[in-house]
Order: sequence, then structure tokens, then C-alpha cells
Amino acid sequence: MTARNIVLSSLDHARLQDLLITANQFAPAKTPILDILERELARSKIVSPEEIPPYVVTMNTSVGLIDTTTGEEMKYTLVYPADANPQKGRLSILSDLGVAIIGFSVGDTIEWDFPDGVRRLRIDMIYFQPEATKDYDL
Repeated sequence: MTARNIVLSSLDHARLQDLLITANQFAPAKTPILDILERELARSKIVSPEEIPPYVVTMNTSVGLIDTTTGEEMKYTLVYPADANPQKGRLSILSDLGVAIIGFSVGDTIEWDFPDGVRRLRIDMIYFQPEATKDYDL
């Protein structure tokens, strides 16, 4: 996994920081995914929600991905853990893939060390992004 530049809205950043605080308080043990999310937040560029480009993956964004090795196409909406439902394509930010795609842009290729090995995924399309529609309460 290589260092990467990610962009987050100030709202997403604050909400994800709160999520980390809550998860660390109530989790029986600190999990690696919490450490990874914490590092991602620490190195992110934070901008106002109005400044988020419409091609960046933010919370509650519906995104199309392509596995560059297999050609598999995927569509997910990145959500908070309480709203996660993998069978309906609702991907938790506290999943490997969720942490991997936050803050990336259309056209970016992510090389990420998943539990089943390193995968290369390209952000192919944004179907919906709350900031693009000025919906900051999602």
C-alpha cells in the first residue's frame, strides 16, 4: 500500500473523527481498520463541502469500480456502519474497500492490500455524490 493524497470535506472529516472516537470507546479491542482510517484522516486534505469536486468519493457517494486485473465491475454506496448492507451495495467506511476508496477521484487506480491479497481498483464513475447536489445532511 502506497501513500496517497485524499480529499475530504470538513463535514465528512468531523463525522469520521466522531465515528473513530465512538468505535475506539466501545470496541473490545482496537482493530486494524480503525488504525488505517485514523491514518487516512490524518493525511487528508480537508476542504469545505462546497469545494469538493463532483468526481471525488465522499461519504454517501455511489461509485462504480473496476478491478483492473479481472475486469469485474462493482457499484457501491459508501456509508456509515449503521447503514451498511453489502447485499444492497451499501459499503461501510469501516471495511477494507470503504477505507480504500474514500477521497479518491474518478480515473484514480487504488492499489490496496485486502485480506485476500493486493488488488488494483479503478474509480470508473460517480453515480451520485451528496456535495454535488448540495445535500450536506446525508
